[in-house]
Amino acid sequence: MNKQLRRGFSCLASTLLLISAGCATTLSPAAASIQPADQSTIVGCTFVGDVSGSSGWGNLAASQGMQNAKNEGLEQAAAMGATHVIWVNIAGGYSPYVNGKAYKCK
Repeated sequence: MNKQLRRGFSCLASTLLLISAGCATTLSPAAASIQPADQSTIVGCTFVGDVSGSSGWGNLAASQGMQNAKNEGLEQAAAMGATHVIWVNIAGGYSPYVNGKAYKCK
């Protein structure tokens, strides 16, 4: 029984890993070019808007969920014409989410 339980857990873990890898979001070229920033980086830049992102992939797939949430925020920033984002709130757990400020720098 113990051996069967371990085998079942291994199969479940492998399946969850494959599923989470298949649900990764891919960035558009515009969003992929946006740079993370801090206050010193955006001196002289124009604030273009607030961005946010969330993902249902938490817990066992928390790192993928966090990346999906950031990708959503980066896509919003790209739609605003931003070149840089300052992440002001990043939270993991069961439902990862991010909030940031998008800037356009020359």
